[in-house]
Amino acid sequence: MSTENSKIIIFDNVKYINAQELAVNTRKIQAGLISPAKETVTCELAPEHAAEPIKNLEDINRITEFLVKNKRYRDNMLFIVGINFGLRASDLRLIRFSNLINDNLTFKSSFAIFEKKTRNTRKRKRNRYITINNAVIEAVTLYLQNTKDVSLSDYLFRSISPNGREKNEPIAVNSIDRILKKIAKELELNVKVSTHTLRKTFCYHQMVMSHHNSRKLLLLQKMLGHSSPMQTLDYIGITNEEIEEAYMKLNLGSKRYNYLVEADIIEEGVG
Repeated sequence: MSTENSKIIIFDNVKYINAQELAVNTRKIQAGLISPAKETVTCELAPEHAAEPIKNLEDINRITEFLVKNKRYRDNMLFIVGINFGLRASDLRLIRFSNLINDNLTFKSSFAIFEKKTRNTRKRKRNRYITINNAVIEAVTLYLQNTKDVSLSDYLFRSISPNGREKNEPIAVNSIDRILKKIAKELELNVKVSTHTLRKTFCYHQMVMSHHNSRKLLLLQKMLGHSSPMQTLDYIGITNEEIEEAYMKLNLGSKRYNYLVEADIIEEGVG
């Protein structure tokens, strides 16, 4: 047995990835190489974005399973509709069952909405058309199966406070924010969550689903009302991923970790 690289083992002229070597934490400094800080170090930073998309599909599934298990059917519907419609919370909260369901009790294929934020900012007034997919139908149906006395004129996300329930009032935006933050905390999600998380999750997975198609990017730019495609990529967090990957894979000056060595290891692993 011999080695040509610490990450690759050659045995009987066959190359294998050294899994034990890959498992070593290269970011842990050996004891004694550096002493603790002697003074407080600070630096000025710009404010970070308050919300991130939920990029992991397993996390999305964990959220829905958690809400259904705890019989929080309204909150599950809120989450599912939010990540599938891509609307701002201010518009999401005002959707009624009649927007989604016809008088003959069949689900519509789509409906129009005049978004609140863009009413006064766009020169040309236009509606946005939302398509109702199967995930939304499932979540709404599950809610209706477990909730009594619902009418087509009711708000989809009716306030559960005593006054809100009696008067058919929609959930408040800050309540949506509080619900999402509490879910993230309970499930220990490593995501910065706010009401924008629903909209950003919709956009992020639209891009991933399209394999980062440039036409889909332009479509999302138009839907979100952004001034450039770069603003859209930054909004949904894809730019940050690409920047991080660009830094992590380069490793110029390292014989052990440079991007050519990493490429060889990946190729050997696939082969």
